[in-house]
Amino acid sequence: MVLIPAGEFQMGSNYGNRDERPIHTVYLDAFYMDVYEVTNAQYKIFIDATGHRAPAYWNDPIYNAPNNPVVAVDWNDAKAYADWADKRLPTEAEWEKAARGGLVGKRYPWGNNLTHNNANYAGTGGKDKWDFTSPVGSFTPNGYGLYDMAGNVWEWCSDWYDSNYYASCTKSNPIGPSSGLYRVLRGGSWLYGSGFYMRVNYRSYHDTPTALNPNIGFRCAMDAPK
Repeated sequence: MVLIPAGEFQMGSNYGNRDERPIHTVYLDAFYMDVYEVTNAQYKIFIDATGHRAPAYWNDPIYNAPNNPVVAVDWNDAKAYADWADKRLPTEAEWEKAARGGLVGKRYPWGNNLTHNNANYAGTGGKDKWDFTSPVGSFTPNGYGLYDMAGNVWEWCSDWYDSNYYASCTKSNPIGPSSGLYRVLRGGSWLYGSGFYMRVNYRSYHDTPTALNPNIGFRCAMDAPK
């Protein structure tokens, strides 16, 4: 895991979807973030130790290489893994700060331009030679040393989704609405071809907590000692 330092950052965008507005200042305590998305190999250890159900596509050779991200885990599966590992899912604010990698006002974890040398998204070219998921860490990390914060798989956050949340959220360590229908997903995936979905501020809300899709995975976070 990598320590993400405490401090303020600018969250959201005034030029994207309405739910990304307004840009607002958020303070976060220091926290740790997984360097990589949780892999099939890691998830197998969890299954073997707990008897937790195997996800859909678990035996599909398209998706089940040991060093590729586990897919088709719903929000409850991801939380169960995080609890077992003595970690947790990141909040949406933590995820966005981590994805930005210390950059300010940039579209992607590395800057403003997206090519297949940067991330695994729909289509191939450059360093991206995969039609589906890619082994974690196949592309250059961001400024915090985190890999695949754009593309490969969507990542679950702990928050419920609310399109108007940014207008009224707390400015210090926000944890999202108290209830909702959808859980937040971040980061884009191998299935999406538009750079619009890869932006660090893009918010996805299309999947209920029990969604099982082959382009959804997760990574974990953890509190830092105070």
